[in-house]
Amino acid sequence: MSLLEIPRESMTQHVVEAAPRRLRWLSPASGLWVAMRETQAGDDFAGFVELVQGEFRAHDGQGTFLGAFASREAGRDAIEGATRG
Repeated sequence: MSLLEIPRESMTQHVVEAAPRRLRWLSPASGLWVAMRETQAGDDFAGFVELVQGEFRAHDGQGTFLGAFASREAGRDAIEGATRG
C-alpha cells in the first residue's frame, strides 16, 4: 500500500501581523516633539514635529519632510500615518 499526497486547493500561508505599537511622544525642547517607537531592540526614532514660524513641520524617521500643518496634532497624525504605511 502506498500513500499519495493529495494536493490541497489552497496552499497559502496566513501571515499574522502584530499590531503596530503606538508611538511615544517626547518634547525635549520648546516647539519640538519627537516620536519614538518601542521595538525588541530598544527605542526607534519615528519622526518629529517642529514649530517653525507658526507652522508645525513634520518629518518621518528617515528625515523625509511630510508637510507643514496648522496644528501640532495634524503634524503628529502625519507621522503616525507614515509609520503605519
